[in-house]
Amino acid sequence: MTWIKDFAKASYGIYAGNTIDAFQPLDFFHFFGLWYDLWLIEVLKAFDKLDVDKKHYKDLKHLLPMPSNMRAILIKAIPSYVGAGKKNKEVYRRFTNFKARMLQEACIEDPFGKYSTPLHRREEVEQIMKTILWRTATESDARVLGKLITAAASIVHGLYNDVVTDFGWDAYGPYHKHRAGKNLTLLIRDFPDLQPHPLWPKELMPEIKKFQIYQLFEKVEWEISCVGCHTILKSGNPISGLRYFAVIADGKPLTLEEIKKLTFHLATKAESLYKEIRKKDFEELKLMVMWQECYQLKALLEAAGMDWRPTAEMLDAIKNQPLQTGVLPHGVMMTSLDQYMKEFHLETFEKEVLKN
Repeated sequence: MTWIKDFAKASYGIYAGNTIDAFQPLDFFHFFGLWYDLWLIEVLKAFDKLDVDKKHYKDLKHLLPMPSNMRAILIKAIPSYVGAGKKNKEVYRRFTNFKARMLQEACIEDPFGKYSTPLHRREEVEQIMKTILWRTATESDARVLGKLITAAASIVHGLYNDVVTDFGWDAYGPYHKHRAGKNLTLLIRDFPDLQPHPLWPKELMPEIKKFQIYQLFEKVEWEISCVGCHTILKSGNPISGLRYFAVIADGKPLTLEEIKKLTFHLATKAESLYKEIRKKDFEELKLMVMWQECYQLKALLEAAGMDWRPTAEMLDAIKNQPLQTGVLPHGVMMTSLDQYMKEFHLETFEKEVLKN
């Protein structure tokens, strides 16, 4: 059995009761088929130069994006195979098998994020519990953190669009821990790259590169549905149930006032960024999305001595080209796993690419 059925069970949660029409600022799944295979061919050249097939995730971790981002890339690559005319099967097979293996090695207990993203080993979680400067939380503090998460989400969706979101936003856990006589749940939200300089001018980006939110809840249960931005409350009250927290920006623990200032700063930057995005015409949006997609694997390609930016062939493939039609259905709600596997071409991909 291939990995794709387990992946489908996990990723279905993103689209259950949803359609592709909500994604902005482009109809992505009818855009990627124009050029995605050309990008993957370049990525495989980097694979060969770095000999990745013989290396474990721990050896490549510093060159790869976060788990949610790798899952999101798989979600895009599979329909793109159909959009590209079902050619370059070996390219798609090798690329997706590698991504799946990296996830299996990174998050052993739940590689595709059906319920969680267990990125940290037990000893790493213990170290976090010991070294973080925890602040005792009030309900007011919990609301402040909620506003911070909302502001951060806004800027990330602008910097990276609706389907590269996971490069700038992930969540890890939930981890069940014991502290001060209480059974607690640790949830970590990570915003690892808020300054993608090749994508945006400095004045549109935040003043900080990255930050993390650490939260310890009592009688509150969470579920991470494939990608970190789909962290779902399963039970309990996250306002009254928050017991301890910490926010660390560029390695520095923030005070409550600094958290409030950061929230305002991110919200203000997001507003300016969206104004710029709305000015772009169709050709400019296509270029923006292509650059955002390629940026995800910038570190890997540069480690291989390659240019991560779109090639001339990739640029030619989209220039003055309309979006494709019929790759995925518009206006159709995903109401079952079987429907999702069929409509998003996971069945086709397994049969034609992974099993051949």
